[in-house]
Amino acid sequence: MDAKNHHLAVGGFVLVALAILLFGIYFLKDMVPGQRLDTFYVLFDQVSTLQKGDPVKINGVKMGNVERIALEGNRVKVTLSVDRGVKLDKDCKVRIQNIGLMGERQIGIQLGASTETWPPGSTLRGELDAGIAEAMGVAGEVFVQAESLVRNLRGVLDSTLARPDFATRFNGILDETEGLMEKMSGFIDDVDPRLKSSLGSLEKAGNEVTALVAEQREPLHTIVDNGRQASEHLRELSGRADKVAGEMETLLKQINSEKGTVGALLRDTTLHAELSRTLNNADSLFRVIRKKGLDVNLNLF
Repeated sequence: MDAKNHHLAVGGFVLVALAILLFGIYFLKDMVPGQRLDTFYVLFDQVSTLQKGDPVKINGVKMGNVERIALEGNRVKVTLSVDRGVKLDKDCKVRIQNIGLMGERQIGIQLGASTETWPPGSTLRGELDAGIAEAMGVAGEVFVQAESLVRNLRGVLDSTLARPDFATRFNGILDETEGLMEKMSGFIDDVDPRLKSSLGSLEKAGNEVTALVAEQREPLHTIVDNGRQASEHLRELSGRADKVAGEMETLLKQINSEKGTVGALLRDTTLHAELSRTLNNADSLFRVIRKKGLDVNLNLF
């Protein structure tokens, strides 16, 4: 083989190896040669077992990969490479989903109905769906709590049932309870006849009261009717008393006024003086007549 053919064989081998290398890289990265991608960022509170290179599926169809996972503040920032032909609307939901029994994860994006889309380079908010890893973590906490509960229960049992004197005390309590039950039974047997007798007497008294009320129903009705009539008479007398009081009030007003005769007489002090003077003159005249006699002179024309 001459030098020219040797160089051609080596060049062909290198080209084939390079092609195989490129094919292996694209195959391992699950990428299509010439595929154009856009970058988006998603913030999560936690990402669990999500790893770089995990698939990004939009409505269940693989359209990209996870490129980078980094802690940013108190959240986790995940960089996604998504096929440029897909537009993420502003109603889309981004979740970290569980896809395997060993804790494998993927980014699942559910598109919405909004006409507005996120431009490439935008930062979205995402949520984590609970998976096998979270379930195992919760199971571990449950096992720890169960172990603590069993330990506490064992301590309680050791301080009660496991004590040597527990059986003796428990049997003593049972014996006392049985004795108390026997006393209660005797007490009930003793009280039951008396209670029945008391109830019979009470029933008899109730019957007698009922009969008495039935017998006195008519007199009671009569008393009530008489009371009603007396009330009507009292109401009539009250009306008359109100009328007399009104008339007395009117009379007093007339007496107190100066327009009436009685009022004028009560208020006129001159009349009182003249009456006193006349009575004094009459008294003097009667004394003279009694002493000297009555001298009557008649002048006729």
